[in-house]
Amino acid sequence: MNRGTTQEPTRALAKAGKVVNALAEENDIGPVEITERCDIPRSSAYRILDGLANVGLVETSGDMSYSLSLDWLALADAARRSMTEWAGAPQLLRELTGETGVTSFLSVVDGEETVCVECARGHGVDALILRPGGTLPFHAGAAGRVALAYSAPEIVERYLAKAPFRGYNLNTLVTERALRADMEETHSRGYAFSDEDVTIGVCSVGVPLLADGSPYAVGSLSVGGFVDVVKPRRDEIAATLHTYANRLMAGWHR
Repeated sequence: MNRGTTQEPTRALAKAGKVVNALAEENDIGPVEITERCDIPRSSAYRILDGLANVGLVETSGDMSYSLSLDWLALADAARRSMTEWAGAPQLLRELTGETGVTSFLSVVDGEETVCVECARGHGVDALILRPGGTLPFHAGAAGRVALAYSAPEIVERYLAKAPFRGYNLNTLVTERALRADMEETHSRGYAFSDEDVTIGVCSVGVPLLADGSPYAVGSLSVGGFVDVVKPRRDEIAATLHTYANRLMAGWHR
Protein backbone atom coordinates (compact mmCIF):
# COMPACT_ATOMS: atom_id res chain seq x y z
CA MET A 1 0.00 0.00 0.00
CA ASN A 2 1.25 3.49 -0.83
CA ARG A 3 2.55 5.24 2.28
CA GLY A 4 1.13 8.60 1.21
CA THR A 5 -2.33 7.02 0.91
CA THR A 6 -2.17 5.60 4.44
CA GLN A 7 -1.10 8.95 5.87
CA GLU A 8 -3.88 10.94 4.19
CA PRO A 9 -6.61 10.12 6.79
CA THR A 10 -4.22 11.20 9.56
CA ARG A 11 -3.56 14.51 7.79
CA ALA A 12 -7.28 15.05 7.30
CA LEU A 13 -7.97 14.38 10.99
CA ALA A 14 -5.18 16.76 11.99
CA LYS A 15 -6.72 19.51 9.86
CA ALA A 16 -10.17 18.81 11.28
CA GLY A 17 -8.71 19.02 14.79
CA LYS A 18 -7.30 22.46 13.99
CA VAL A 19 -10.70 23.63 12.77
CA VAL A 20 -12.48 22.36 15.89
CA ASN A 21 -9.89 24.04 18.13
CA ALA A 22 -10.31 27.32 16.24
CA LEU A 23 -14.08 27.19 16.73
CA ALA A 24 -13.60 26.30 20.40
CA GLU A 25 -11.61 29.51 20.83
CA GLU A 26 -14.16 31.67 19.02
CA ASN A 27 -17.55 30.71 17.61
CA ASP A 28 -19.33 32.40 14.71
CA ILE A 29 -16.35 32.79 12.38
CA GLY A 30 -16.15 32.20 8.63
CA PRO A 31 -14.07 29.90 6.43
CA VAL A 32 -11.62 32.64 5.46
CA GLU A 33 -10.72 33.35 9.08
CA ILE A 34 -10.56 29.63 9.84
CA THR A 35 -8.19 29.18 6.90
CA GLU A 36 -5.88 31.86 8.30
CA ARG A 37 -5.98 30.63 11.89
CA CYS A 38 -5.45 26.97 10.99
CA ASP A 39 -2.98 27.55 8.14
CA ILE A 40 -4.84 25.20 5.82
CA PRO A 41 -6.08 25.65 2.23
CA ARG A 42 -9.47 27.29 1.88
CA SER A 43 -10.74 24.23 0.01
CA SER A 44 -9.83 22.09 3.03
CA ALA A 45 -11.61 24.47 5.39
CA TYR A 46 -14.83 24.30 3.38
CA ARG A 47 -14.62 20.52 3.07
CA ILE A 48 -14.01 20.01 6.79
CA LEU A 49 -16.75 22.46 7.80
CA ASP A 50 -19.23 20.78 5.49
CA GLY A 51 -18.31 17.39 6.92
CA LEU A 52 -18.67 18.55 10.50
CA ALA A 53 -22.00 20.18 9.66
CA ASN A 54 -23.25 16.98 8.04
CA VAL A 55 -22.69 15.02 11.27
CA GLY A 56 -24.15 17.79 13.42
CA LEU A 57 -20.97 18.96 15.13
CA VAL A 58 -21.03 22.50 13.73
CA GLU A 59 -23.83 24.88 12.86
CA THR A 60 -23.85 27.64 10.26
CA SER A 61 -25.67 30.94 10.16
CA GLY A 62 -27.04 32.73 7.12
CA ASP A 63 -23.84 34.75 6.65
CA MET A 64 -21.72 31.58 6.35
CA SER A 65 -20.29 31.82 9.84
CA TYR A 66 -19.72 28.60 11.74
CA SER A 67 -20.03 27.62 15.41
CA LEU A 68 -19.70 24.41 17.38
CA SER A 69 -23.05 22.73 17.97
CA LEU A 70 -24.53 21.65 21.29
CA ASP A 71 -23.75 18.04 20.37
CA TRP A 72 -20.28 18.70 21.78
CA LEU A 73 -21.84 18.97 25.25
CA ALA A 74 -22.96 15.33 25.09
CA LEU A 75 -19.50 14.30 23.92
CA ALA A 76 -17.89 16.30 26.71
CA ASP A 77 -20.17 14.70 29.32
CA ALA A 78 -19.29 11.24 28.01
CA ALA A 79 -15.58 12.05 28.15
CA ARG A 80 -15.87 13.34 31.71
CA ARG A 81 -17.74 10.19 32.81
CA SER A 82 -14.93 8.06 31.39
CA MET A 83 -12.29 9.78 33.53
CA THR A 84 -12.61 7.42 36.49
CA GLU A 85 -9.40 8.73 38.10
CA TRP A 86 -11.36 11.88 39.03
CA ALA A 87 -14.49 10.09 40.21
CA GLY A 88 -14.61 11.92 43.55
CA ALA A 89 -14.00 15.36 42.09
CA PRO A 90 -17.59 16.70 41.81
CA GLN A 91 -18.31 16.30 45.52
CA LEU A 92 -14.88 17.60 46.51
CA LEU A 93 -15.28 20.72 44.35
CA ARG A 94 -18.70 21.40 45.87
CA GLU A 95 -17.11 21.27 49.33
CA LEU A 96 -14.24 23.52 48.20
CA THR A 97 -16.65 26.08 46.79
CA GLY A 98 -18.72 25.91 49.95
CA GLU A 99 -15.64 26.68 52.05
CA THR A 100 -14.19 29.45 49.88
CA GLY A 101 -17.42 30.91 48.49
CA VAL A 102 -15.90 31.19 44.98
CA THR A 103 -16.02 29.00 41.89
CA SER A 104 -13.66 26.02 41.89
CA PHE A 105 -12.17 24.16 38.93
CA LEU A 106 -10.47 20.88 38.24
CA SER A 107 -8.36 21.06 35.08
CA VAL A 108 -6.14 18.42 33.51
CA VAL A 109 -3.02 18.91 31.41
CA ASP A 110 -3.53 18.18 27.73
CA GLY A 111 -0.51 19.01 25.58
CA GLU A 112 0.29 22.69 26.14
CA GLU A 113 -2.99 23.69 27.75
CA THR A 114 -5.27 22.77 30.60
CA VAL A 115 -8.79 21.45 30.06
CA CYS A 116 -11.46 22.03 32.68
CA VAL A 117 -13.20 18.74 33.47
CA GLU A 118 -15.24 19.76 36.53
CA CYS A 119 -16.33 22.97 38.24
CA ALA A 120 -18.54 24.04 41.10
CA ARG A 121 -19.98 27.54 40.79
CA GLY A 122 -19.63 30.01 43.63
CA HIS A 123 -21.41 33.27 44.34
CA GLY A 124 -21.63 36.36 42.23
CA VAL A 125 -19.51 35.64 39.16
CA ASP A 126 -20.79 34.55 35.77
CA ALA A 127 -17.98 36.15 33.75
CA LEU A 128 -15.45 33.36 34.22
CA ILE A 129 -14.07 32.09 30.93
CA LEU A 130 -13.43 28.57 32.20
CA ARG A 131 -16.19 25.97 31.99
CA PRO A 132 -16.15 22.15 31.72
CA GLY A 133 -14.64 21.45 28.33
CA GLY A 134 -13.04 24.90 28.21
CA THR A 135 -9.29 25.36 27.97
CA LEU A 136 -6.58 27.72 29.13
CA PRO A 137 -3.12 27.84 27.56
CA PHE A 138 -0.04 27.42 29.73
CA HIS A 139 0.62 31.17 29.77
CA ALA A 140 -2.77 32.34 31.07
CA GLY A 141 -4.88 31.98 34.18
CA ALA A 142 -3.92 30.29 37.43
CA ALA A 143 -4.86 26.87 36.06
CA GLY A 144 -2.64 27.22 33.01
CA ARG A 145 0.32 28.98 34.63
CA VAL A 146 0.61 26.59 37.58
CA ALA A 147 0.63 23.69 35.10
CA LEU A 148 3.45 25.36 33.17
CA ALA A 149 5.46 25.98 36.35
CA TYR A 150 5.17 22.31 37.29
CA SER A 151 5.88 20.84 33.85
CA ALA A 152 8.99 18.88 32.85
CA PRO A 153 11.90 21.12 31.75
CA GLU A 154 11.75 19.97 28.13
CA ILE A 155 8.05 20.84 27.96
CA VAL A 156 8.67 24.26 29.49
CA GLU A 157 11.50 25.06 27.05
CA ARG A 158 9.51 23.90 24.03
CA TYR A 159 6.53 26.02 25.08
CA LEU A 160 8.44 29.18 25.95
CA ALA A 161 10.29 29.00 22.62
CA LYS A 162 6.96 29.96 21.02
CA ALA A 163 6.70 33.27 22.91
CA PRO A 164 5.45 35.94 22.62
CA PHE A 165 1.90 34.63 22.92
CA ARG A 166 -1.45 36.22 22.19
CA GLY A 167 -2.93 37.81 25.30
CA TYR A 168 -6.50 37.95 26.54
CA ASN A 169 -5.88 41.54 27.65
CA LEU A 170 -2.97 43.79 28.60
CA ASN A 171 -2.47 41.90 31.88
CA THR A 172 -1.75 38.54 30.22
CA LEU A 173 1.85 37.36 30.55
CA VAL A 174 2.99 36.83 26.97
CA THR A 175 6.80 37.09 26.96
CA GLU A 176 9.32 34.41 27.86
CA ARG A 177 10.92 36.69 30.46
CA ALA A 178 7.62 37.43 32.22
CA LEU A 179 6.62 33.78 32.26
CA ARG A 180 9.97 32.59 33.62
CA ALA A 181 9.70 35.14 36.43
CA ASP A 182 6.14 33.98 37.14
CA MET A 183 7.26 30.34 37.25
CA GLU A 184 9.90 31.20 39.87
CA GLU A 185 7.36 33.09 41.95
CA THR A 186 4.84 30.27 41.63
CA HIS A 187 7.38 27.73 42.93
CA SER A 188 8.42 30.07 45.74
CA ARG A 189 4.92 30.56 47.14
CA GLY A 190 3.49 27.19 46.03
CA TYR A 191 0.63 28.51 43.94
CA ALA A 192 -0.12 30.57 40.83
CA PHE A 193 -2.00 33.84 41.10
CA SER A 194 -3.90 35.25 38.14
CA ASP A 195 -4.48 38.97 38.58
CA GLU A 196 -7.09 39.84 35.92
CA ASP A 197 -4.88 38.32 33.18
CA VAL A 198 -7.78 36.48 31.53
CA THR A 199 -10.92 38.38 32.54
CA ILE A 200 -10.87 41.97 33.81
CA GLY A 201 -12.24 42.14 37.34
CA VAL A 202 -11.56 38.46 38.05
CA CYS A 203 -8.66 36.84 39.93
CA SER A 204 -7.83 33.17 40.36
CA VAL A 205 -5.53 31.02 42.49
CA GLY A 206 -4.27 27.61 41.38
CA VAL A 207 -2.18 24.76 42.82
CA PRO A 208 -0.65 21.79 41.00
CA LEU A 209 -1.99 18.26 41.17
CA LEU A 210 1.00 15.94 41.62
CA ALA A 211 0.62 12.17 41.28
CA ASP A 212 2.67 9.26 42.61
CA GLY A 213 5.49 11.41 43.95
CA SER A 214 6.13 13.07 40.59
CA PRO A 215 7.23 16.73 40.62
CA TYR A 216 5.25 17.35 37.44
CA ALA A 217 1.58 18.28 37.39
CA VAL A 218 -1.10 16.11 35.83
CA GLY A 219 -3.56 18.94 36.36
CA SER A 220 -4.47 21.87 38.56
CA LEU A 221 -7.02 22.76 41.21
CA SER A 222 -8.05 26.40 41.14
CA VAL A 223 -10.66 28.90 42.23
CA GLY A 224 -11.75 32.16 40.65
CA GLY A 225 -13.86 35.14 41.64
CA PHE A 226 -14.07 38.91 41.85
CA VAL A 227 -10.79 40.72 42.56
CA ASP A 228 -11.98 42.25 45.82
CA VAL A 229 -13.03 38.83 47.09
CA VAL A 230 -10.07 36.67 45.99
CA LYS A 231 -7.02 38.95 46.01
CA PRO A 232 -6.97 39.87 49.74
CA ARG A 233 -7.42 36.18 50.65
CA ARG A 234 -5.11 34.57 48.11
CA ASP A 235 -2.68 33.04 50.67
CA GLU A 236 -5.56 31.67 52.74
CA ILE A 237 -7.28 30.33 49.63
CA ALA A 238 -4.04 28.72 48.42
CA ALA A 239 -3.65 26.88 51.73
CA THR A 240 -7.21 25.59 51.41
CA LEU A 241 -6.55 24.52 47.81
CA HIS A 242 -3.49 22.51 48.87
CA THR A 243 -5.58 20.69 51.47
CA TYR A 244 -8.20 19.77 48.89
CA ALA A 245 -5.56 18.90 46.28
CA ASN A 246 -4.02 16.41 48.73
CA ARG A 247 -7.43 14.88 49.35
CA LEU A 248 -8.12 14.63 45.64
CA MET A 249 -4.80 13.03 44.79
CA ALA A 250 -5.01 10.58 47.71
CA GLY A 251 -7.78 8.83 45.79
CA TRP A 252 -6.26 9.37 42.35
CA HIS A 253 -5.55 6.36 40.18
CA ARG A 254 -5.01 5.85 36.47
